[in-house]
Amino acid sequence: MKSILRVTLSVSCLFVIATLMECGGSSPKITLLTITTATLPNATAGTEYNQTIQANGGVGPFNWLLGSGTLPPNLQLIPSSTNTATITGMPDTPIQGDTFTVKVIDAANQSATQAYKVSIMGLLDTLTLSPANLTFNPQLAATTSATQTATLTNLGSTSIAINNVVATGNNPGDFSQTNTCGLAVAPSSSCEISVTFTPVQPGPRVASISINDDTNDTPHQVGLNGTGLTTGPNATLSAASLTFVSQGVGTTSPPQTLTLTNYGEAMLNITSIAATANFAESSTCGPSLAPSANCPISVTFSPSSSGNATGTLSVDSNASGSPQTTSLSGAGSTGHPVLTGECSGFVQDGAPNECSVALDLGDCAPGETAIQPQQWGSGCYPNPVNYIVDASKGCSATSRIGTVSGYCVAQTPAASARARVSLK
Repeated sequence: MKSILRVTLSVSCLFVIATLMECGGSSPKITLLTITTATLPNATAGTEYNQTIQANGGVGPFNWLLGSGTLPPNLQLIPSSTNTATITGMPDTPIQGDTFTVKVIDAANQSATQAYKVSIMGLLDTLTLSPANLTFNPQLAATTSATQTATLTNLGSTSIAINNVVATGNNPGDFSQTNTCGLAVAPSSSCEISVTFTPVQPGPRVASISINDDTNDTPHQVGLNGTGLTTGPNATLSAASLTFVSQGVGTTSPPQTLTLTNYGEAMLNITSIAATANFAESSTCGPSLAPSANCPISVTFSPSSSGNATGTLSVDSNASGSPQTTSLSGAGSTGHPVLTGECSGFVQDGAPNECSVALDLGDCAPGETAIQPQQWGSGCYPNPVNYIVDASKGCSATSRIGTVSGYCVAQTPAASARARVSLK
């Protein structure tokens, strides 16, 4: 009887694991930073191209870069410190299927990569997809969504051969497709691609349907997005750890912002959100969080003494594995000036040797401790001006007399010196 009971329990546990309801285990791992822009459209030579790439999760500020490959000629990646970047430009040469990857790195040193393939068309594309993206409602992991359909239309006067239609991208196994396209799409005809979403695990899931054909603009792609949910409530913090730069004792750092997300199918009831000594938190989360909803939690560091400091942000709730935590670390320092948010340097298009100061809250975040403080600025026109700056942090900002390229100011200049510069 005991053997039968053990077998029954083992089988039950395996079944529950298969449906992401684990027996005595931890919650399934969720990707904390994801690029959710699954595909980029093809471009047309001689036509301005401007497309936004979006990331989900993580902790700002963000660093965007080209991971591998090269962008089509005359296109460039415009990074930002936010969770979006832009690919823009005016392509002038038709090419077929340049492949490249875009990578984003967040302040918690998490990274995500997404592959893209963009063709530059000489003429308008005769093979079109509508819609270009399919977004599915949040779906319980291991269950299948309702079907969504994209239509592939041949606007041309000749038949277009279809080589294959396949799911590709980061999570192709979460999406299934059937289609009526066959081996070719006749002129002025269309076919349908039907897609369902069966998430393998909770969290954002991204893929694409790639149609490989005999046109110069192949492949044609449909972006796919969905969010997997686990049973019951879930509490997921967007980073496992946060590290603060050296901070002056008795001062408060700029905030770093986490995101709390409920990747569960039930309401998340939040009992408390708290940070240990030397750290503080504030949030708009409220007492509950609906399925698939999220809220920001800002964390600051205020060291009470010099040296290394560690702590924990904790979220107590009715989610499995509560409390969910993020480890916190920073270092307190004494005797060093802190940044004011100003960038000091020579202007690029002003008079020779003319100095200026302008606000640069991104690179020169006010309240951060100067890592390599030193004097800077002698030789400025019309009179010498000296500042205490952080020589380790370069910056660039626009003032009334031009673009300042220099170093972050770490101590407010004397009033007599400020009168000789232009402050934005």
